[in-house]
Amino acid sequence: MILRYNISNFLSFNDTTEFNLFIGDYRRFDNHVYKFKDLDILKLTSIYGANATGKSNLVKAFDYLRDAVLEDDLTKLKVPSFKGNEDKPTELEIEFITKNTAYIYGFELLRDNIIKEYLYYSGISKKDTLIFDREVDKNGVSKIEVNKKLLKTKKFQILKDHYEERVNSNQLFLNLIGDIDLGDLSNEIEAVIKWMIKMQVIFPTSKPQYLVSNLLNEPSFMDFTRDMLCSFDTGIKNLHIKEFNISEYFGEDDKDLVNDLIEDLEKNDGEDIPLSVDMIVTLKEGEPVVKRLYVEHIGFGTNNLFSFNEESDGTKRLIEFMSMLYNLIVKEGDFSVYIIDEIGRSIHPSLLKEFLSKLSREDQIKGQLIFTTHESNLLDLNMLRPDEIWFAEKNRERGNTEFKTLAEFKKIRPDLNIRKGYLNGRFGGIPILANFDDLNWTEYASN
Repeated sequence: MILRYNISNFLSFNDTTEFNLFIGDYRRFDNHVYKFKDLDILKLTSIYGANATGKSNLVKAFDYLRDAVLEDDLTKLKVPSFKGNEDKPTELEIEFITKNTAYIYGFELLRDNIIKEYLYYSGISKKDTLIFDREVDKNGVSKIEVNKKLLKTKKFQILKDHYEERVNSNQLFLNLIGDIDLGDLSNEIEAVIKWMIKMQVIFPTSKPQYLVSNLLNEPSFMDFTRDMLCSFDTGIKNLHIKEFNISEYFGEDDKDLVNDLIEDLEKNDGEDIPLSVDMIVTLKEGEPVVKRLYVEHIGFGTNNLFSFNEESDGTKRLIEFMSMLYNLIVKEGDFSVYIIDEIGRSIHPSLLKEFLSKLSREDQIKGQLIFTTHESNLLDLNMLRPDEIWFAEKNRERGNTEFKTLAEFKKIRPDLNIRKGYLNGRFGGIPILANFDDLNWTEYASN
């Protein structure tokens, strides 16, 4: 669960900008609140803003953090600093909870080289406790302090000193020792990396890779997806997964592709290979087969199934979101975090609102959903709390992104028409339009 994220000198974020999921002074929708010790954390958050205000840059900042932890060469990522600030360091710091422990992880980098990196147990409102703290000098040499309680033997201390010398300035220490046994230090780092990997950052063009595998391997997920799609009145009656011989499916012209896929299956011990959202190659009783998702519509029967690609963009997007909804509503285990840019892409506003309303009404939301949107139809205090509604605006003089929440405005009553106020510009987050009556359209006409 994310507590807060501090961003500095990254894309449209100039000075340190905080995005957090702490509750405001509201008592509605207790099911939207996760309680951790004495802290209350929100499970749902929406971010509104006109084009080019920077709301998508927040999603990119989460994505960069995740990629940096997994990448062994930061120069491949090319940190995008605030325009004109290329000679200043970029700082990213996230505070989060996993396995019932709160952590703070962050780093500073300049031109893709680390200056500082640190990991602490978060004390929330009290003093934080060191796990490790890394400083990098001008020559790229790291000095790393580690909590002595986490390095209980001389062997682990020697190994730590060894990797302290090996870590490059264009690499995170977290990345380097992710697979190294350093005792209790490794246990903490493993927990952090696993949480980072599990954090799902979804852009408008993102596609789920393991939808078909999950439908096959989890019967409860198949039942859930089928029931949800029917309840959304999409015209879908059922989902089917058909099986094909791999050679017959691809034919002689794709013989080389078939051989490559069979070779990849052998290398990966038969692990499923996603070919598209609706199709995988897998092993059945030791033989490679293609499995593909098909959709049955009301009135057409099982002899007239539709391929995934024949569905509307909105229906396809809804099916792609089923794994997320299942994890947030049904699946047990460590909570999932989903961060979605432009959640309403291709989905009809009424369908999107019904989708989010179902989640909002759940007694036990098992994770967090953070999303950006333009869709004013979602501005409904019967679905979201005021502290779950954020607005992104661009400072017109300095060009940087600034955030504020609806909870910061006075007199926010439960019966207030938030949508109307938003469209009238009361809360910001909408385009500042020119006076169209003053535009001389005819001068652009061709003669």
